[in-house]
Amino acid sequence: MTLNFDAEQPVVGLRSQQALITAVLSASSADESRWLEWKSDLDVSKPAGAFAVARGILGFANRMPDVAEQWVGGHAYMLVGVEEGELHGVTPYDVEKVDPWLARYLGDFDRYQFTYVPYDNGDGTRQVMLVDVSPPRWGDPPYPLCKAYENSYAGTIFHRYPGRTQPAEPSEIALLTERARRAAHRISVEVRPSAGTVALVPATDDIRARLLSAVRDEMLEQLGTSGKAGRGGARSSWAFGPQAYLSSLDPRSPDDFKEEVEQYLRDFDQAMQQSLALTVGTTGTPLRLKLSNPGETFLAKVEVVLSFPDTVQAHVIDEDQEVTWPTRPKPYGSGSVPGMVIGFPQYRMDYSLATMYSPDIEHDEGHTVIRFTPVDLRPHETVPLDTIALVSTEEAEEAVIGQWRATATNMSGNVQQQLLIPAQRLDVDIQTALLGRG
Repeated sequence: MTLNFDAEQPVVGLRSQQALITAVLSASSADESRWLEWKSDLDVSKPAGAFAVARGILGFANRMPDVAEQWVGGHAYMLVGVEEGELHGVTPYDVEKVDPWLARYLGDFDRYQFTYVPYDNGDGTRQVMLVDVSPPRWGDPPYPLCKAYENSYAGTIFHRYPGRTQPAEPSEIALLTERARRAAHRISVEVRPSAGTVALVPATDDIRARLLSAVRDEMLEQLGTSGKAGRGGARSSWAFGPQAYLSSLDPRSPDDFKEEVEQYLRDFDQAMQQSLALTVGTTGTPLRLKLSNPGETFLAKVEVVLSFPDTVQAHVIDEDQEVTWPTRPKPYGSGSVPGMVIGFPQYRMDYSLATMYSPDIEHDEGHTVIRFTPVDLRPHETVPLDTIALVSTEEAEEAVIGQWRATATNMSGNVQQQLLIPAQRLDVDIQTALLGRG
């Protein structure tokens, strides 16, 4: 059985934490992995429970960074109080108590945090302990057990293997030694803008809502009184008039048609926002960044992450492409009978072209975050990053302050610096920009 959980991103927020518990309940014992372990019931106030959790934390901490990064952003998780098919729950304790209990075995290692996740499996809400162990880093030393427990001696190096935590094999000790040697090998890159501004434009929400409302009203008028009929040929003659007859031939019910209209409007709204971004890209000055490796060391999978206040919206643009506008639903009542064509012709807006590239952009705790695709960098190599259209509907001073951060899979640490992007007020007609007729 494969664990039914998306392990692409770290587990953040109550919904994601509960989704992980749900996945464990539906899992098998074979689904425990290098990044996930669960225990049915432990009491961390007792030495046996504290040791079991600490051993799991140390096993996760003693992984190699390039192995750990394959799942959930390099994090690892231990769940206590749940197992496949059964929810047990645990007794919650304050962090001021739990940390000292674990520190007896962990020593100074503190790159973990825990929380209690409420979960109701139908028998009342219970608390599941979730321990999040931070990703291992190049330059980290091996982390040993600091206090003996039963047959595990102080100084034991635990390692997380697929589905189990146990004392490290000699080959793993050698890898952990190499991990520690890389302490001096820290990433050094430069991210510089070659051009770019944050375009200041009027707010678009009201205009978009008005346009969508007008399109919705116009399309739903097609139902008219014929919308009272059900699916199929309830009206079998011209007795109720030509429009009623035509509507009776439509295989869609009125509700089907309404849902088709709403989906079209959602796509149309997305296209309008893309159209505005394209206008900013052609009328304003999109952000163009250059990523450079000034050193003599090859850098593997360098990932650059930009962060701006959430008042700034970002769109990755490809200047060789334009917006794809959705196809309008066929008019209601556009069925057909032998020998004749019923209804109005379907049409597309005459400026519909290829779809724009969708960037990895998310909104997180008051910030707009842009993640560029990781790239390899040879010594002294410079590469351009994707072109970004930055838009803000709020007033700004002369510049908007952002931040960039860069990491590499074969180097420890990260580089992060502020990025000041000038603000540029654009004199554009918003409705024209939204409809792509500029």
